[in-house]
Parts: sequence; structure tokens; C-alpha cells
Amino acid sequence: MNPNLNYAAMLPPRASERYAMSIWGGAGSSFMVNARSKVKEEAVKFLEWFTDRDQQAYLADTTSNLPANRESLAKISEILSQFADDMESTTHPNVWGISEFPQVIEAFDKGIQSIIIGEKTPEQIASEVQKIKERELAKKR
Repeated sequence: MNPNLNYAAMLPPRASERYAMSIWGGAGSSFMVNARSKVKEEAVKFLEWFTDRDQQAYLADTTSNLPANRESLAKISEILSQFADDMESTTHPNVWGISEFPQVIEAFDKGIQSIIIGEKTPEQIASEVQKIKERELAKKR
């Protein structure tokens, strides 16, 4: 992403006073250790190290993602802090009865990035996402 891009995090305006605004997000990666693993103890030690405050602060700083460890929030950038403040307004497709095709979601997400950095227009992305949606629907028929 363009390091000179000046942006901030904010919720869009409510579409209705009747419904709260929810934004897709908040879910990250999950790690687990197989109970039958031959290296279970080492895996647990690694995950404890990986989720420690200092490692999570480093990852947040270098990847611009929110840390998994809340103790790391004091060390994150201002823009990530703005995102973290709005986490109570997030939702995730796992709680919905219907979800979008992963290919469409990926195209949409990459498309937003392309718009932000000026590679493509919103119209170009809308057309690309529509084509992928139609392709995925055709596979289901």
C-alpha cells in the first residue's frame, strides 16, 4: 500500500435508525495444537511466545493487522487504534445464515485495495466482481 496515503478509520453512516451498523471484520486466524502431536509441548510453547505482548506488537507494527493480544493495543499505530475502537460494531459471516462465495469475497477485498492505491476504478472492480459472481453461480447450476 502507498505509505504516503493519508486515511482514517470510521464507520459508515447508518442506513436506518432501526438497525445498528455492523461491519464485516473482527475475525482473524486461529491456531490449535493436535492433542496427539509428537511435538505438542513445543507447539504450545511456540503459540505462547507468538501471542505474547511483544511479538503481537511487532506483528501489528509490521503487518498493519490488529494484534490478538489485548495487552499489545497500547503499542499499535493510531490508525489501528481507530479500527480497534470500532470492534464492537463488527460481525462475521460465520454468524449469518447465508454467506458469499470465497472467490467473490477475495475479489472484492483485493478490489478495494486496488481502488485505494489508485490501480483501478470502482467501476472496474464492480465489473470484475460481477464476472466472478456470475462464474461461481454458473458452477452451482
